[in-house]
Amino acid sequence: MSEQRLPPEVQQLIAQYQAMRESYVKVDSELKLVEAEISEIDNVLENLQYLQDSTEVYKLIGQVLVKKSKDEVVKELQERKELLSLKKEKYRKQLEVLSRQLADLESKIREVLSKYGFATQKQT
Repeated sequence: MSEQRLPPEVQQLIAQYQAMRESYVKVDSELKLVEAEISEIDNVLENLQYLQDSTEVYKLIGQVLVKKSKDEVVKELQERKELLSLKKEKYRKQLEVLSRQLADLESKIREVLSKYGFATQKQT
């Protein structure tokens, strides 16, 4: 079987697709990190609710444990969770846009390939 060389137009589209796919993977991994941190915060907040309000807790800041009131820690965790929730929504929207763009680009690649006489098979 002889290997056919892809036309420059197709090569350019494939390079664009690969770069976009890398962006998708990067955003997806960032989303997973944010979701993991939100889950951890939820777990800590749930455990803190069983402590009395007067209980002092310790928070790790860098390499140092700092004594804080339960209320301070809860407030800080809730603020952090709110910020992470905004990031999570931003990443989800980016993934939706990238997903549509990838599908459009894939269709364009198939169209151009068929124009040059290359057989294409859609992946499911």
